[in-house]
Amino acid sequence: INMPELIATHPSIRWRRRTGSSPSAPPPRRWSSISVVSITSVDSSSSLDEDDVQIDSTSTSRRTLGGAFSLRNLLSFDAFTLRSTAWRKERMLTSTNAESNGEVSYIPHYGHNVCFIPQQFHYTVMELEPYRKIGDPEMDVLLNFCGCGAFDDVIAYASKEYQNGTQSPSSRFYKHYHDHIPDWVDFDQIQRGIDVFLAYLPVAGCALFYRSLVGGFSIPQIVQVLIATRYLVPSHLAKGSDSSLRSEASTNRDRKRSEERLIDTGGFLACCFAPLVSIDSEEKVPTAASLRPGGKGWEAALRVRVLHAKVRRALLQSKKAGSGWDVERDGIPINQEDLAATLLAFSVNVLLGIETVAGRPLPESEQRDYLALWRYLGWLLGVDTVETEDGQFKSSNARTHNPLIPIDPCGPRKLSKVDDQGRLGSLDVETTEIDPANDSIIHSYATLESMILHLLHPEESSRELVRHLLSLKSFVMFRSEVCRKFLGDPLSDDLGISKSSMNWRGWRKEAFYNFVSHVGVKFFLYLFLLFLRWYTKMPMSSPWIRSRAIVWHAKLEGKFLRVWEKMHSKRMLNAAPATQNTATAKSSSKNSCCPFAMVMAPSL
Repeated sequence: INMPELIATHPSIRWRRRTGSSPSAPPPRRWSSISVVSITSVDSSSSLDEDDVQIDSTSTSRRTLGGAFSLRNLLSFDAFTLRSTAWRKERMLTSTNAESNGEVSYIPHYGHNVCFIPQQFHYTVMELEPYRKIGDPEMDVLLNFCGCGAFDDVIAYASKEYQNGTQSPSSRFYKHYHDHIPDWVDFDQIQRGIDVFLAYLPVAGCALFYRSLVGGFSIPQIVQVLIATRYLVPSHLAKGSDSSLRSEASTNRDRKRSEERLIDTGGFLACCFAPLVSIDSEEKVPTAASLRPGGKGWEAALRVRVLHAKVRRALLQSKKAGSGWDVERDGIPINQEDLAATLLAFSVNVLLGIETVAGRPLPESEQRDYLALWRYLGWLLGVDTVETEDGQFKSSNARTHNPLIPIDPCGPRKLSKVDDQGRLGSLDVETTEIDPANDSIIHSYATLESMILHLLHPEESSRELVRHLLSLKSFVMFRSEVCRKFLGDPLSDDLGISKSSMNWRGWRKEAFYNFVSHVGVKFFLYLFLLFLRWYTKMPMSSPWIRSRAIVWHAKLEGKFLRVWEKMHSKRMLNAAPATQNTATAKSSSKNSCCPFAMVMAPSL
């Protein structure tokens, strides 16, 4: 290395002398490759302070690699400054001229600074409000025809009608979802999406509870449905209950009931994602076999859809009786916007939770596979979804019942054209305003941001629900701190989520206990998060570890599914005789006990 020439090309770099020797005789020192690379990367025209840059291998290495090895970055679990957010913002701004036209606005909302670009990417309030007046027209019409009870298995009845060749609304519904798979469905991609969930199962489960469930269920409109159905809420929140009469037995009963329903959600996911046969079995099964027509996950999704329709129908009928469900204020119960927001909570929020813990996003290919999985599940669950784009658009709900353009939250683009008859127009780029990027990642994230801005404004009932969910098990303070990491402090503060603090008030016994408790909570919090980060990044860094993790977690899902099926079937059979209308109990399969039955009728 020609030192005089190197120093001459960088006049802003000077030597720091260890002694009082003259500048012309700098002390000898060792050179490392990092030091040389760092020096050559300095622009001679940059205006750096002379004391800021030093040719020292130790200090330069620390400055160059400090971002990777600093304790602050190691303990950073930031839900706001995510790499994927900057990437999406850059993609949106470079694919449109909205910024030059002044159409871009930055909206702060609970710590997030949303880059809001209407028309092309995001949905405005005026665009989203009409979706609150539409439920699931296809299923709603079917239930009006069937007139089924709370425990009737509509899907089993429709399957029997379909197999017998009977021409009825139920058989036509079953045929629609059994024989007419959307053009964009690739079951190999669906299986890759399942593998994404299984590979990162622990962090995905944490994200589903702490970010999706606690954060999403704090939306007041959704809380109203939960209160009416007494789902995941304490008894004193249900209308007509007296909170002053709460007892320990009532509290324990509420917790047990909420835990059972959380486990039922895990049972639904296990039905969809657990393998049909043992991993060690040599029997060959098609990819995504459980989600193919007739599979266990496919039927479970349709049955959950029936459950939503039963709840919607019961609440609307109670409104007709004068019980007080406010459609103008809260919209149709379990409407299209609520369904789309819930779907994004299970898809996009999981991806964001993984990125928050791991410190980096999943590869784009894995994100698109996971979104394709939930797009297919959303189609089965009643989210209005585009089925074909070959010339004339066709969606899952007939335009006669739902004239609005499908949101298709996990789809590739925002659609914005409809003809005078309320039908979707053809896929014509010149006449249709679509996302220029044509990317499901950008569309799904932008749709979630739009719905968060529209719906996420917690009320007191939201805070009561959050406190109840976080107190289901012990270690409430630890669970609250974990939740704050996934949601961020601004939203957590508004929801009243507890925060461990060290209020030292002199040398007293209470202060000492508070100090020990605070240190213990923080220690175990970061120990848990660091282990979760390591466990998440290992499959990211090694394909072999990822494949082993998928196999291991698939076995766990299979075991959980078998245990849940036995426990859940007993609970359904025990609950059915007490609430089922015996006048309609016939021997047909329609009246057999549905695995996802409406255990408690909504009450307003």
